Amino acid sequence: MKDKNKVIKKINNALNANDIESARRFIENDLKRFGTNEEYYFYLALITENLEKKRELYSEAIALKPDFLDAYINRGLVNNELQDYEKSIEDYNKAIELDSKCALAYNNRGYTKYRQKDFQGALEDYNKAILLSPKFKMAIDNKANLVSEVCVADDKDFSEKYYLSLGIKEVNSGNFTEAVKSLNEVLKYNSKSDLAYFYKGIVYHSLNKVKEAFENYSKAIEINKKMPDAYFNRGQLIMKTNPKGALDDFVSAVALDGKFIDAYYSIAVIQKEMKQYEDAIKNLDKIIELEPQAVNAKALKKLILNKYMKG
Repeated sequence: MKDKNKVIKKINNALNANDIESARRFIENDLKRFGTNEEYYFYLALITENLEKKRELYSEAIALKPDFLDAYINRGLVNNELQDYEKSIEDYNKAIELDSKCALAYNNRGYTKYRQKDFQGALEDYNKAILLSPKFKMAIDNKANLVSEVCVADDKDFSEKYYLSLGIKEVNSGNFTEAVKSLNEVLKYNSKSDLAYFYKGIVYHSLNKVKEAFENYSKAIEINKKMPDAYFNRGQLIMKTNPKGALDDFVSAVALDGKFIDAYYSIAVIQKEMKQYEDAIKNLDKIIELEPQAVNAKALKKLILNKYMKG
Protein backbone atom coordinates (compact mmCIF):
# COMPACT_ATOMS: atom_id res chain seq x y z
CA MET A 1 0.00 0.00 0.00
CA LYS A 2 2.82 2.38 0.93
CA ASP A 3 4.59 1.67 -2.39
CA LYS A 4 1.37 2.23 -4.34
CA ASN A 5 0.71 5.55 -2.61
CA LYS A 6 4.24 6.70 -3.43
CA VAL A 7 3.72 5.78 -7.08
CA ILE A 8 0.38 7.61 -7.28
CA LYS A 9 1.97 10.68 -5.71
CA LYS A 10 4.73 10.58 -8.34
CA ILE A 11 2.15 10.24 -11.11
CA ASN A 12 0.11 13.17 -9.82
CA ASN A 13 3.21 15.33 -9.44
CA ALA A 14 4.21 14.54 -13.01
CA LEU A 15 0.70 15.32 -14.29
CA ASN A 16 0.65 18.61 -12.37
CA ALA A 17 3.97 19.49 -14.02
CA ASN A 18 2.50 18.46 -17.40
CA ASP A 19 5.28 15.88 -17.70
CA ILE A 20 3.23 13.26 -19.51
CA GLU A 21 6.17 11.02 -20.40
CA SER A 22 7.26 10.67 -16.77
CA ALA A 23 3.66 10.02 -15.75
CA ARG A 24 3.41 7.33 -18.44
CA ARG A 25 6.61 5.69 -17.24
CA PHE A 26 5.39 5.59 -13.62
CA ILE A 27 2.04 4.15 -14.73
CA GLU A 28 3.45 1.49 -17.03
CA ASN A 29 6.41 0.46 -14.86
CA ASP A 30 5.31 1.05 -11.27
CA LEU A 31 1.55 1.39 -10.95
CA LYS A 32 1.04 -1.71 -13.07
CA ARG A 33 3.14 -3.58 -10.52
CA PHE A 34 1.94 -2.06 -7.22
CA GLY A 35 -1.55 -0.76 -7.99
CA THR A 36 -4.87 -2.39 -8.79
CA ASN A 37 -5.99 -3.00 -12.36
CA GLU A 38 -8.73 -0.36 -12.12
CA GLU A 39 -6.18 2.24 -10.96
CA TYR A 40 -3.91 1.29 -13.86
CA TYR A 41 -6.69 1.82 -16.42
CA PHE A 42 -7.84 5.03 -14.70
CA TYR A 43 -4.42 6.69 -14.77
CA LEU A 44 -3.73 5.40 -18.27
CA ALA A 45 -6.95 7.13 -19.35
CA LEU A 46 -5.77 10.39 -17.79
CA ILE A 47 -2.72 10.55 -20.11
CA THR A 48 -4.52 9.28 -23.22
CA GLU A 49 -5.40 11.94 -25.80
CA ASN A 50 -7.72 9.99 -28.09
CA LEU A 51 -11.21 10.48 -26.66
CA GLU A 52 -12.62 7.14 -27.77
CA LYS A 53 -9.66 5.29 -26.26
CA LYS A 54 -9.92 7.43 -23.15
CA ARG A 55 -13.57 6.47 -22.73
CA GLU A 56 -12.73 2.83 -23.25
CA LEU A 57 -10.09 2.91 -20.51
CA TYR A 58 -12.42 4.59 -18.00
CA SER A 59 -15.00 1.95 -18.86
CA GLU A 60 -12.43 -0.77 -18.13
CA ALA A 61 -11.77 0.80 -14.73
CA ILE A 62 -15.51 0.97 -13.97
CA ALA A 63 -16.05 -2.63 -15.07
CA LEU A 64 -13.46 -3.69 -12.49
CA LYS A 65 -14.74 -1.31 -9.80
CA PRO A 66 -18.42 -0.39 -10.30
CA ASP A 67 -18.32 2.21 -7.49
CA PHE A 68 -15.31 4.09 -8.92
CA LEU A 69 -16.61 7.65 -8.43
CA ASP A 70 -13.75 9.51 -10.13
CA ALA A 71 -13.92 7.23 -13.16
CA TYR A 72 -17.61 8.03 -13.68
CA ILE A 73 -16.92 11.76 -13.37
CA ASN A 74 -14.03 11.62 -15.81
CA ARG A 75 -15.90 9.43 -18.28
CA GLY A 76 -18.74 11.92 -18.07
CA LEU A 77 -16.32 14.64 -19.18
CA VAL A 78 -15.16 12.51 -22.10
CA ASN A 79 -18.72 11.74 -23.16
CA ASN A 80 -19.44 15.43 -23.00
CA GLU A 81 -16.52 16.19 -25.30
CA LEU A 82 -17.73 13.46 -27.67
CA GLN A 83 -21.15 15.18 -27.60
CA ASP A 84 -22.67 11.99 -26.26
CA TYR A 85 -24.69 14.01 -23.79
CA GLU A 86 -27.09 11.31 -22.68
CA LYS A 87 -24.20 9.03 -21.72
CA SER A 88 -22.53 11.96 -19.96
CA ILE A 89 -25.68 12.60 -17.90
CA GLU A 90 -25.85 8.88 -17.04
CA ASP A 91 -22.28 8.99 -15.72
CA TYR A 92 -22.96 12.01 -13.53
CA ASN A 93 -26.22 10.49 -12.30
CA LYS A 94 -24.26 7.43 -11.23
CA ALA A 95 -21.61 9.59 -9.54
CA ILE A 96 -24.34 11.42 -7.61
CA GLU A 97 -25.93 8.10 -6.68
CA LEU A 98 -22.55 7.05 -5.25
CA ASP A 99 -21.99 10.38 -3.48
CA SER A 100 -24.99 12.67 -3.17
CA LYS A 101 -22.74 15.45 -1.83
CA CYS A 102 -20.30 15.47 -4.74
CA ALA A 103 -20.39 19.11 -5.86
CA LEU A 104 -18.18 18.39 -8.88
CA ALA A 105 -20.67 15.85 -10.26
CA TYR A 106 -23.53 18.37 -10.00
CA ASN A 107 -21.42 21.10 -11.61
CA ASN A 108 -20.35 18.87 -14.48
CA ARG A 109 -23.87 17.57 -15.03
CA GLY A 110 -25.00 21.19 -15.11
CA TYR A 111 -22.49 21.93 -17.85
CA THR A 112 -23.68 18.97 -19.89
CA LYS A 113 -27.28 20.18 -19.51
CA TYR A 114 -26.11 23.64 -20.59
CA ARG A 115 -24.67 22.13 -23.78
CA GLN A 116 -28.00 20.37 -24.30
CA LYS A 117 -29.65 23.80 -23.94
CA ASP A 118 -31.48 22.59 -20.82
CA PHE A 119 -30.77 25.92 -19.16
CA GLN A 120 -33.12 25.55 -16.20
CA GLY A 121 -31.71 22.10 -15.45
CA ALA A 122 -28.17 23.50 -15.70
CA LEU A 123 -29.01 26.30 -13.26
CA GLU A 124 -30.48 23.86 -10.75
CA ASP A 125 -27.34 21.71 -10.87
CA TYR A 126 -25.00 24.69 -10.55
CA ASN A 127 -27.02 25.89 -7.56
CA LYS A 128 -26.80 22.46 -5.96
CA ALA A 129 -23.03 22.39 -6.48
CA ILE A 130 -22.66 25.85 -4.93
CA LEU A 131 -24.82 24.97 -1.94
CA LEU A 132 -22.70 21.88 -1.32
CA SER A 133 -19.46 23.83 -1.75
CA PRO A 134 -20.14 27.59 -1.38
CA LYS A 135 -16.65 28.62 -2.58
CA PHE A 136 -16.61 26.32 -5.63
CA LYS A 137 -15.31 28.82 -8.17
CA MET A 138 -15.97 26.69 -11.25
CA ALA A 139 -19.66 26.29 -10.37
CA ILE A 140 -19.97 29.98 -9.45
CA ASP A 141 -18.37 30.99 -12.76
CA ASN A 142 -20.50 28.54 -14.75
CA LYS A 143 -23.64 29.92 -13.16
CA ALA A 144 -22.55 33.50 -13.84
CA ASN A 145 -21.89 32.66 -17.50
CA LEU A 146 -25.26 30.95 -17.81
CA VAL A 147 -27.18 33.84 -16.25
CA SER A 148 -25.35 36.40 -18.41
CA GLU A 149 -25.99 34.46 -21.63
CA VAL A 150 -29.52 33.19 -21.09
CA CYS A 151 -32.64 34.70 -19.56
CA VAL A 152 -33.26 32.11 -16.86
CA ALA A 153 -34.93 32.74 -13.49
CA ASP A 154 -32.89 31.86 -10.43
CA ASP A 155 -34.31 29.83 -7.56
CA LYS A 156 -36.02 32.50 -5.43
CA ASP A 157 -34.71 30.88 -2.23
CA PHE A 158 -31.17 30.40 -3.50
CA SER A 159 -29.58 33.42 -1.80
CA GLU A 160 -30.92 32.42 1.60
CA LYS A 161 -29.78 28.81 1.14
CA TYR A 162 -26.40 29.92 -0.23
CA TYR A 163 -25.55 32.16 2.71
CA LEU A 164 -26.79 29.54 5.17
CA SER A 165 -24.60 26.88 3.55
CA LEU A 166 -21.64 29.28 3.52
CA GLY A 167 -22.28 30.29 7.14
CA ILE A 168 -22.41 26.69 8.35
CA LYS A 169 -19.21 25.92 6.46
CA GLU A 170 -17.49 28.90 8.12
CA VAL A 171 -18.76 27.84 11.57
CA ASN A 172 -17.39 24.33 11.06
CA SER A 173 -14.06 25.82 9.93
CA GLY A 174 -13.86 28.13 12.94
CA ASN A 175 -14.03 31.29 10.80
CA PHE A 176 -16.48 32.92 13.18
CA THR A 177 -16.34 36.51 11.92
CA GLU A 178 -17.15 35.44 8.37
CA ALA A 179 -19.76 33.00 9.69
CA VAL A 180 -21.70 35.77 11.46
CA LYS A 181 -21.61 37.92 8.30
CA SER A 182 -23.07 35.10 6.22
CA LEU A 183 -25.71 34.19 8.82
CA ASN A 184 -26.78 37.82 9.08
CA GLU A 185 -27.22 37.78 5.29
CA VAL A 186 -29.55 34.79 5.71
CA LEU A 187 -31.67 36.79 8.14
CA LYS A 188 -32.00 39.61 5.60
CA TYR A 189 -33.73 37.17 3.27
CA ASN A 190 -35.59 35.27 6.00
CA SER A 191 -35.91 36.80 9.46
CA LYS A 192 -37.48 33.53 10.67
CA SER A 193 -34.53 31.28 9.88
CA ASP A 194 -34.19 29.08 12.95
CA LEU A 195 -30.95 27.58 11.61
CA ALA A 196 -29.32 31.00 11.16
CA TYR A 197 -30.04 31.86 14.79
CA PHE A 198 -28.96 28.39 15.94
CA TYR A 199 -25.58 28.63 14.20
CA LYS A 200 -25.08 32.19 15.43
CA GLY A 201 -25.66 30.71 18.88
CA ILE A 202 -22.88 28.20 18.23
CA VAL A 203 -20.54 30.99 17.14
CA TYR A 204 -21.10 33.06 20.28
CA HIS A 205 -21.04 29.92 22.43
CA SER A 206 -17.63 29.05 20.97
CA LEU A 207 -16.44 32.60 21.68
CA ASN A 208 -17.75 32.36 25.27
CA LYS A 209 -20.17 35.23 24.65
CA VAL A 210 -22.87 33.80 26.89
CA LYS A 211 -25.50 36.54 26.54
CA GLU A 212 -25.37 36.57 22.74
CA ALA A 213 -25.33 32.77 22.53
CA PHE A 214 -28.32 32.47 24.88
CA GLU A 215 -30.29 35.05 22.88
CA ASN A 216 -29.65 33.29 19.58
CA TYR A 217 -30.44 29.78 20.87
CA SER A 218 -33.61 31.17 22.44
CA LYS A 219 -34.61 32.88 19.19
CA ALA A 220 -34.08 29.61 17.29
CA ILE A 221 -36.31 27.79 19.80
CA GLU A 222 -38.94 30.54 19.65
CA ILE A 223 -39.16 30.05 15.88
CA ASN A 224 -38.92 26.25 15.97
CA LYS A 225 -39.82 24.54 19.22
CA LYS A 226 -38.71 21.17 17.85
CA MET A 227 -34.95 21.73 17.80
CA PRO A 228 -33.40 19.28 20.31
CA ASP A 229 -29.89 20.54 19.58
CA ALA A 230 -30.88 24.12 20.38
CA TYR A 231 -32.33 23.07 23.73
CA PHE A 232 -29.26 20.98 24.48
CA ASN A 233 -26.78 23.72 23.55
CA ARG A 234 -28.67 26.32 25.56
CA GLY A 235 -28.72 23.92 28.50
CA GLN A 236 -24.96 23.43 28.24
CA LEU A 237 -24.52 27.19 28.15
CA ILE A 238 -26.34 27.79 31.45
CA MET A 239 -25.62 24.50 33.22
CA LYS A 240 -23.37 26.05 35.89
CA THR A 241 -25.24 29.31 36.42
CA ASN A 242 -28.82 28.05 36.15
CA PRO A 243 -28.94 24.26 36.62
CA LYS A 244 -32.73 24.14 36.94
CA GLY A 245 -33.16 26.03 33.67
CA ALA A 246 -30.57 23.77 32.05
CA LEU A 247 -32.40 20.71 33.34
CA ASP A 248 -35.61 21.94 31.70
CA ASP A 249 -33.73 22.35 28.39
CA PHE A 250 -32.18 18.88 28.57
CA VAL A 251 -35.57 17.34 29.37
CA SER A 252 -37.02 19.15 26.34
CA ALA A 253 -34.18 17.78 24.20
CA VAL A 254 -34.81 14.15 25.17
CA ALA A 255 -38.56 14.62 24.79
CA LEU A 256 -37.88 15.52 21.16
CA ASP A 257 -35.14 12.93 20.63
CA GLY A 258 -35.45 9.84 22.81
CA LYS A 259 -31.93 8.68 21.85
CA PHE A 260 -30.11 11.89 22.77
CA ILE A 261 -27.43 10.30 24.94
CA ASP A 262 -25.54 13.50 25.77
CA ALA A 263 -28.75 15.13 27.00
CA TYR A 264 -29.56 12.14 29.24
CA TYR A 265 -26.06 12.33 30.68
CA SER A 266 -26.38 16.06 31.39
CA ILE A 267 -29.72 15.42 33.12
CA ALA A 268 -28.09 12.78 35.31
CA VAL A 269 -25.21 15.12 36.22
CA ILE A 270 -27.63 17.82 37.37
CA GLN A 271 -29.79 15.30 39.21
CA LYS A 272 -26.70 14.06 41.03
CA GLU A 273 -25.89 17.62 42.11
CA MET A 274 -29.49 18.04 43.28
CA LYS A 275 -29.18 14.75 45.24
CA GLN A 276 -31.89 13.15 43.08
CA TYR A 277 -29.83 9.98 42.93
CA GLU A 278 -32.52 7.49 41.94
CA ASP A 279 -33.63 9.68 39.03
CA ALA A 280 -30.02 10.10 37.96
CA ILE A 281 -29.54 6.32 37.94
CA LYS A 282 -32.64 5.89 35.78
CA ASN A 283 -31.24 8.28 33.18
CA LEU A 284 -27.82 6.64 33.26
CA ASP A 285 -29.49 3.25 32.78
CA LYS A 286 -31.28 4.70 29.77
CA ILE A 287 -27.93 5.69 28.29
CA ILE A 288 -26.47 2.21 28.94
CA GLU A 289 -29.55 0.67 27.31
CA LEU A 290 -28.97 2.82 24.22
CA GLU A 291 -25.18 2.46 24.25
CA PRO A 292 -23.92 -0.56 26.25
CA GLN A 293 -20.31 0.66 26.00
CA ALA A 294 -21.08 4.11 27.47
CA VAL A 295 -18.01 4.46 29.69
CA ASN A 296 -18.89 7.83 31.24
CA ALA A 297 -22.42 6.75 32.13
CA LYS A 298 -21.15 3.54 33.76
CA ALA A 299 -18.53 5.47 35.72
CA LEU A 300 -21.03 8.04 36.99
CA LYS A 301 -23.52 5.34 37.91
CA LYS A 302 -20.83 3.48 39.88
CA LEU A 303 -19.85 6.68 41.68
CA ILE A 304 -23.44 7.47 42.68
CA LEU A 305 -24.12 3.92 43.86
CA ASN A 306 -20.92 3.57 45.83
CA LYS A 307 -20.58 7.05 47.26
CA TYR A 308 -24.11 8.44 47.62
CA MET A 309 -26.49 5.51 47.78
CA LYS A 310 -24.41 2.90 49.58
CA GLY A 311 -26.08 1.61 52.69
